[in-house]
Amino acid sequence: MEKDQIQAQRYALTLQRTIQTHYNYLNGVVEGFHEKCQRITPERKVPPDIVNQIRQAYKEIQNRLAEIKAIQQLLQTRYRQFYHRDPLRDKKITEYQFISKNAYSKFEFTLKEIEAKQKMERERLAQMRKNEPPRGTF
Repeated sequence: MEKDQIQAQRYALTLQRTIQTHYNYLNGVVEGFHEKCQRITPERKVPPDIVNQIRQAYKEIQNRLAEIKAIQQLLQTRYRQFYHRDPLRDKKITEYQFISKNAYSKFEFTLKEIEAKQKMERERLAQMRKNEPPRGTF
């Protein structure tokens, strides 16, 4: 029985290290992600690779956050006796989740705004071409 308990304790420790690894990753990435999202404005032309980078970064952030939550749930239910919560880290993780969702929502809204402006511009140009007198011989 003691051997099983030692194994469970080691596994719980491994899970806690995984949470810490993901937390350290988020610590370094979320600020940069937020800044990238803020740089996107309707007045600027946005390269498609930047849009893809932001979407990929958001997906990775969400994957890490989901994995953290799943591991925490497992630790709280199955390995409760070996799990030592870190309230400060948990608070920061929740903060990262809020910051990333908020920044990504603003980013998507800005993209829709840019698309709407481009569509209006295309329609305006099409209307101008339509109203132009035909070019013929003089």
